[in-house]
Amino acid sequence: MSSKRDYLTIGEVVEQLKPRYPDLSISKIRYYEDEKIIKPERTEGGYRKFRKDDVKRLELALRLQKEKYLPLNVIRQNLDLMDMGQVTPEVRQLARDTSEDHISSDDQPVPTEKAIASIGIAPDTVKMLENFGIVKPVRTSEGKCYTSADVKIMVIAREMSKYGIEPRHLRMYASLAEKESDLFQQILYPIVRQKADDKAQRVREVLENLSDLSNQLKALLLNKRVKEYMQGK
Repeated sequence: MSSKRDYLTIGEVVEQLKPRYPDLSISKIRYYEDEKIIKPERTEGGYRKFRKDDVKRLELALRLQKEKYLPLNVIRQNLDLMDMGQVTPEVRQLARDTSEDHISSDDQPVPTEKAIASIGIAPDTVKMLENFGIVKPVRTSEGKCYTSADVKIMVIAREMSKYGIEPRHLRMYASLAEKESDLFQQILYPIVRQKADDKAQRVREVLENLSDLSNQLKALLLNKRVKEYMQGK
């Protein structure tokens, strides 16, 4: 980096990161920008300016792809959430593996305007998600906010909208979640009533296991039905 500027050029970024990511190239960085994974500023002459945070963001994206095998749309979701202080398990694990102190999260509610602007989702879409009971804002000292879970739901809704899936289509997921919640509450009830000191930990473990099994079952049933459709059954 030149002593007269506080940023790297795209060529200098490649030179800096290439020892750790041998397949990195200028064209690949440009593609990441086209996919809105990174958003470097430009000079008056139109050249990209990679500041320290831009390079960190690019390297995190490269690691999510290389170590977690995530597709670009999922990487973009992870980064969008991180911009709002919401750290996903994948990013949290990378931070833990490398003790990267720049990746932090407070998991606090996000003001609605900030969430909508950061996610890049249409306000009308968010309004429909609220009307259908899929997300529910909360009132805090900062005004109307969305919880960490609602922010993640909006990111997913934004991605699904690219396939023509609208908020009204997402009602079935909310309905299923409500039914599953009723079922799981019955299973967890005996544990909740216990006086054991570790009952909170036990509830988390059982719920995580049930959620994982449920997700696997839904994915298998979905794949099975789609495969049957493709085979004309």
